[in-house]
Amino acid sequence: MIKKSILFGALIAMFFASSCEKDPVKGEDGEGKDPDKETLFRDSAYYYSLALSLWEDKLPSPTIKNDQIDLQAYTGKFADAEAVLNDLRKYATLDRFSFVDRTGDVSSEIQQGVYKETGAVPIFLLETAGATKAQMYIRLVQKGSPAADAGLMRGMKIVSVNGDKDVLLDPNGSNSQKAIQLYQKFFTGDKLVLEVVNTDGKASTITVTGTSYKMDPILTNKVLDLNGKKVGYFAYTSFINVYTGGKPNEHYNKMKAAFDGFAGVDELVVDLRYNGGGSTLSAEELSNFLVPTANAKSEMYKYKINRHLIAEGFNNEGMPFGPVNFDKTNTLNLKRVYFLVTKSTASASELVINNLKPYMDVQIISTGNVGSYGKPVGFFESKVLKGYASYYITSFQMLNSKGEGDYFSGLIGTKKDAYEGFTKQLGDPTEGMLSEALYHIANGSYRSSSASASLRKTSRSGKAEMEPSNKQPLNPHGIGMYKFADEIKSLPAAF
Repeated sequence: MIKKSILFGALIAMFFASSCEKDPVKGEDGEGKDPDKETLFRDSAYYYSLALSLWEDKLPSPTIKNDQIDLQAYTGKFADAEAVLNDLRKYATLDRFSFVDRTGDVSSEIQQGVYKETGAVPIFLLETAGATKAQMYIRLVQKGSPAADAGLMRGMKIVSVNGDKDVLLDPNGSNSQKAIQLYQKFFTGDKLVLEVVNTDGKASTITVTGTSYKMDPILTNKVLDLNGKKVGYFAYTSFINVYTGGKPNEHYNKMKAAFDGFAGVDELVVDLRYNGGGSTLSAEELSNFLVPTANAKSEMYKYKINRHLIAEGFNNEGMPFGPVNFDKTNTLNLKRVYFLVTKSTASASELVINNLKPYMDVQIISTGNVGSYGKPVGFFESKVLKGYASYYITSFQMLNSKGEGDYFSGLIGTKKDAYEGFTKQLGDPTEGMLSEALYHIANGSYRSSSASASLRKTSRSGKAEMEPSNKQPLNPHGIGMYKFADEIKSLPAAF
């Protein structure tokens, strides 16, 4: 066993003292890296994992010489910090999540809602049954983004990117890498000239350049009339921090305003199908808005952390990983809530769903006979070498008031064979996933599997509904549940 004095003592300060200074590494290709700092940064990947990882007990024990840890006995064979974290996953097999942030973008995205990209999220879809090549479409356009300003919309077919028509993804073909490269351009600052086909079949050219923008994560909120019943619909794409300096900010005010507008609704549908997570504080606030009034102060969740953090008392009440209770202030009082989820629904989104399961009827609607992503764990930023770069080591897990929280395979849908209507805008009552919720509200049961399949086949004038390609590229840093500096200020300064 590593002595606590070693883990939390002078070695952290000596080698890896944190600072608020920003001196980020320039990219991940080696350009601009400091070789000496890179060696220390690589070694710290192991050290911080031993100190913070939820699964530190499964990691290889370090070599200790003269009461000091010889980190390089383990790290010396690796080229960089990323390689160290990748090797540690062989031992902590559930850790698909820990990562390195070399640019500082994660903090600005989740805390401030500032993104640097086009704001359009493409997807590769098989247009017909039996198709072997998947066509690029627009799956999501973030509110307030350059893509939204340029006129890109969900459901548009991408014919070419900057004149390049290699936008078909053939999982077994030679052009797959090229198609993925074109896909990734949407998440950069590149200028993109796009030939598109609109959902009405008309062709057009749209130019969009990725740049910094402030996202509004509330994509749509409305009240639908369903045979005299009022049904609220809330589409939320990211848990951007709703607090700044400990006080509610504009994102909190917009969330509150949306839920004030749901006063008097009979049912509520929360669309988290593209929400990969974000701030735990934001997840707590959404949970507060949704929980029934009878449970306004009930237990929301508890943390699970490693033995070293427990030894320091960080799971005690009032500490960074102490128990969390609901703090409901609004009057919305529903017995049931519907969640729309996909494999892109992760982390803080799943936390909200799991928080509410002990207290109300939680209906989960998913696609493809699977559920959500499966990430009941989170991390906080550890700046290393005076801001040279940061680690996000998976450090905590949340368990609801019934002790449930091991959904590493995802939260499975109550209705798990719904289809996603990619050619319909979110909030359209005829869009596949929302229509399943409305059908259940109207009839007290879901459509049969055969009825859902039939609806999928006929929803596009007799053509087979498009299905996602299994080779869909993913953005690994988009999956997260984050605590930030103001939430963990009780941790040792060296952290």
